[in-house]
Amino acid sequence: MSGAVFNPIGVVRVNLDDEYVKQSHEGVEGCLEIFEEYMEGLEGIDGFTHLIVIAYLHKVNSEQRKTLKVKHKRLLGLGIDLGDLPEVGVFCTDSPHRPNPIALTIVEVVKREKNILYVKNLDLFNGTPILDIKPYTLERVIIDIGFPEWYVNLRKKVEEKIGRKISEL
Repeated sequence: MSGAVFNPIGVVRVNLDDEYVKQSHEGVEGCLEIFEEYMEGLEGIDGFTHLIVIAYLHKVNSEQRKTLKVKHKRLLGLGIDLGDLPEVGVFCTDSPHRPNPIALTIVEVVKREKNILYVKNLDLFNGTPILDIKPYTLERVIIDIGFPEWYVNLRKKVEEKIGRKISEL
């Protein structure tokens, strides 16, 4: 598996700097530019409201790939104290700093123009290579899910700071 090579099918386009995208809690608007040679793969995608995007986090360096424990530092922008953030394994988070810098994100489709998918709720930087997209379908919706105590407590702190339930974002 170490010799696996993936060829991007497209690239993310956003007109915002990386720091703005990084600090956004709701994600940003942008587009997924699918390369023309893969455009036929978009046939039938119209009508799906949400897509799963798999991307390569091309800005993660070799030192950041060694990261195995993190704190949810993005929450500092909401006023959560660093000491209140639990340190957890990277596989419990959406941190880009991880052994295999691959992103999985769900975006809402605004419209499609040929090979360009205009989306919102995007949390990827401009120029991020797209490895694959899949429709978000009913078979993927999970209603009865559970969470560890540290996550439930952290979510409550965030909701207290922002003054509303996170699901209302």
